[in-house]
Amino acid sequence: MPLINRIPTELTRLIRSGLPAGEDHGDLLFACRTDLAPDGRIDESMLVVTRRQLVAATRSDGAWTLTHTLSLAEIDGLTVEPLVGASALEAEVDGKSIRLLRYTHAVAQDMTDAVESLLHLIGPDGSTDHTEPIAEEPVPDWSSREAHLRTFGRLWSFCLPHWRKLVIAMVVTVTASAIDLLPPYLTMILVDQVLVDQSMYIWLPTIVALLAVSRIVHTGVTIISGRMLAVLGDRLAYDARSELLNVLQLLPLKYYDMQQTGGLMARIARDAKSIHYFWIDFAPQVVQQGLLVIGMTAVLFYLNWELALLVLIPIPAIIFASVHIKRYLMWFYGRSWDSWATFFERVNDALAGIRVVKIFAQEKRQSRDMQLENEKVFTAERNIHVRSRTVRPLLAFLVSVGGLLVLWYGGLLVQSNAMTIGMLVAFLLYLAMFYSPVQQLTGMADWIPEMMTAITRTFEVIDSPIEEYTPAGIVDVPRFEGRLELQDVNFGYVAHQPVLKGINLHVEPGEMIGLVGHSGAGKSTLIKLMCRFYDVDGGRILIDGTDVRRMDLTQLRSQIGYVEQDPFLFSGSVADNIRFGNQEATREEIVEAAINANAHEFIVKLPDGYDTPVGERGGRLSGGERQRVAIARAILHDPRILILDEPTSALDLETEKKIQEALGRLMEGRTTLAIAHRLSTLRDADRLLVLKNGEPVELGTHEELLDRQGEYYRLVQLHTNVSSIVGVEG
Repeated sequence: MPLINRIPTELTRLIRSGLPAGEDHGDLLFACRTDLAPDGRIDESMLVVTRRQLVAATRSDGAWTLTHTLSLAEIDGLTVEPLVGASALEAEVDGKSIRLLRYTHAVAQDMTDAVESLLHLIGPDGSTDHTEPIAEEPVPDWSSREAHLRTFGRLWSFCLPHWRKLVIAMVVTVTASAIDLLPPYLTMILVDQVLVDQSMYIWLPTIVALLAVSRIVHTGVTIISGRMLAVLGDRLAYDARSELLNVLQLLPLKYYDMQQTGGLMARIARDAKSIHYFWIDFAPQVVQQGLLVIGMTAVLFYLNWELALLVLIPIPAIIFASVHIKRYLMWFYGRSWDSWATFFERVNDALAGIRVVKIFAQEKRQSRDMQLENEKVFTAERNIHVRSRTVRPLLAFLVSVGGLLVLWYGGLLVQSNAMTIGMLVAFLLYLAMFYSPVQQLTGMADWIPEMMTAITRTFEVIDSPIEEYTPAGIVDVPRFEGRLELQDVNFGYVAHQPVLKGINLHVEPGEMIGLVGHSGAGKSTLIKLMCRFYDVDGGRILIDGTDVRRMDLTQLRSQIGYVEQDPFLFSGSVADNIRFGNQEATREEIVEAAINANAHEFIVKLPDGYDTPVGERGGRLSGGERQRVAIARAILHDPRILILDEPTSALDLETEKKIQEALGRLMEGRTTLAIAHRLSTLRDADRLLVLKNGEPVELGTHEELLDRQGEYYRLVQLHTNVSSIVGVEG
């Protein structure tokens, strides 16, 4: 639901009736749809901004109602209040807070764009004089014919590299359709000429042989066509999955912040498969059955135009019903996809956290929760299948009406000798061949929404903007010295909710800076900006005097090492995880890195040494062992800038000592930023940067900050009562 420049007609009338004199709907700047009513119900609401006013409206029982109408000049500020599973947009007017509307996280980015666009329009100093109405990016209606044509165009782009195979398969399919036209004609000759004249009996074996040959050839051609299309469909599904997997690796972190893992897994496992079904089941059937319908129509008019007209009587009703059925079912397929995504997410959580489940003896509760999601999937699938199985017999009945009319009128023609029995039999055979593809094509009315929903969601991911790896005006920095500079850095995950404000810091090569602050102070966010997982909203981050936004992203991250608090290990061997950041490393280099990380001793005791599988997320190793493998991985990566996210927290003293020794070797000669939740880990830092509520409040050495008795001193005093950090001042 991005920003839009068109609103419903009913809402337009409501807004126009309340606009000041001289202002009309043409002064609409932009609008934004949301998915909750002000009272939290799931319903459509809308934020509308004109040149002078901000309007909040909601729709209930199909009718729009204006809930708030404010002058832009009287709005002092806008804030977002986090709620459970949702957020609320509030406006400050005359010192009072007015809740304008609610919305879920699904539309949070759109609301961020809306508020960001509003900030310079509100208040006494705001101005709309130089603001033009937003150029709306059209939101595709995936139930429309135009949307389907666009999707078909995208599908064709996947097929272009294999167009020769597709053309050959379609030619074979057309050949099979042409062969289908022969048996009814031979049957007419058999009935009208061979079976009624004894002198023609000698042709009986020939006619039957021709019928047999036609069936044999048709069977062979169909097999060839099916095999070719099967291979082509599998190849196209493979191409779609490959592009999908590639894009998933290139998408920015903010994309994953708004997505569920289960939903993405559903797109990879289920939705990409729909491209396979499209080319194997849908496209060939449409071509083959469509050609049969065209061919049968020509033959029926050739045999008897009066009967042919009777055949076509139900066709408009069939087409009308099929179109409306498709649009009707599209909504249910969307709900089905959402339920599957949530189901996958629930199962993924249950399996990934199985140890926690068992520790807290919550197996029954987890099973019950998964069963609830399974019931939602069942309900969604049942709604689809019950409705589709209801409409198919109705379509079949409409199809049969034409056949009944042909039997009635054709029988009259035979009785009056205006038509031979053989021609009527042939006509009925052709009629069956005509209605069979018509039924199949109408039956595809519930295929189309299913495939379009799935294929569209696949393309949604593929078309998502990826990270900018090679920015314009790129500066080549092959090897960092390690000089860092943060100049008035400001950032917020939501534009109007800053997380970091006014960060200034200069770090010399080889210097160690400790980042200190309460939970949520912005330490981890600052690290994410260093790695360009996000870009700053204001200010600059420089490395060796170059803005990180002008660096090649791969070149930047290849010179940054990151050891996190709970390191992630991939399924594979110990050696595979150590060499992850340096795929060219030799076995000797892997072992050397492990020795420097104090990991070699425990690795050689594993069943298969360096070739021992670590399990999913490194689950077969202890926390300290995973941490040392992560340090070895960072050592082998050989970064110029090192980031440590409290890598020794929650470890026993012996393990912590080994890791501290390994970290000491890792930090030698490297610029280091270390996040600390336990202040004792930073006593050896060259300087400490203390953050509070996203702002830098102190900068200095450990001793200098203690002497000031400011925020750092307060944090130390709080921690001295915890036994795990006794000795901070020692």
